[in-house]
Amino acid sequence: MRAGIWLALAGLLAACGEPRASEPAPLAVDTAPGAARTLSGDRFIHWQEDERSEVRLAGIRAPRSGPSAELARARLEALLAEVGGALELVPAGPGRNRHGVWLVTARLPDGSSLQEMLVTEGLAAVDSYADNTAHTPRLLMLEEEARLAGLGAWGLRDLLVHTTDPNALAPYLDSVQIVQGRVISTGQARDGRIYLNFGTDWRTDFTVQIMRRDQRRFEAEDIDLRALAGTIVRVRGWMYEENGPMITLDHPQALELIDAPEPAPLPGR
Repeated sequence: MRAGIWLALAGLLAACGEPRASEPAPLAVDTAPGAARTLSGDRFIHWQEDERSEVRLAGIRAPRSGPSAELARARLEALLAEVGGALELVPAGPGRNRHGVWLVTARLPDGSSLQEMLVTEGLAAVDSYADNTAHTPRLLMLEEEARLAGLGAWGLRDLLVHTTDPNALAPYLDSVQIVQGRVISTGQARDGRIYLNFGTDWRTDFTVQIMRRDQRRFEAEDIDLRALAGTIVRVRGWMYEENGPMITLDHPQALELIDAPEPAPLPGR
């Protein structure tokens, strides 16, 4: 890979504020042979003047296991070599995460991105975060098309949309997952948390919770969380064990409304 990839200073300032004295300078990434190494379908390491940095493509997640993991890694490696100096790495979200990894949108001159290319080919799923949602609607549309077509990891079943069966979800705890099902009921705790229940026993069934501090984001999108009973939804995020499998949502882009029930006519009308 003989061309250069550069990280835009203007984008860094816009996304992160002016850098503090303790922060490293924005990166000018040289992808000459031996200067970059892909770690997965959404991460790579580069070296610049003996400095090692890790870069992650924000807003997507490539498979971490199965045959698709290597397919995605190899595809990212080929794309980096192909686009070379035409690629611009624009900081996304916080710019760097708590591990010091650069979070970027890898943008092409035509306005598209490496993220879009990988999702379109079914080699990555959308991984939505509250601080980086500008491209999420577009990526969700591309993901849906790839999934319905059975492309890439979707066809190999290394990427999945799970049902809400808690027993089937159990092997996938403590990881980022996508779950789809019908909301059976909703509830609100004394501290203001709203729960979306996907079964009749909240102690064991799959549940989604939204903290009170995050509900204003849903309200801004005209989503009435307490009125979702009967609606088929698709949610994505970190799934953990708390009275059965649970995902906590903090922004509306991680909640897709798939199908709402038709209002039932009153008897005799």
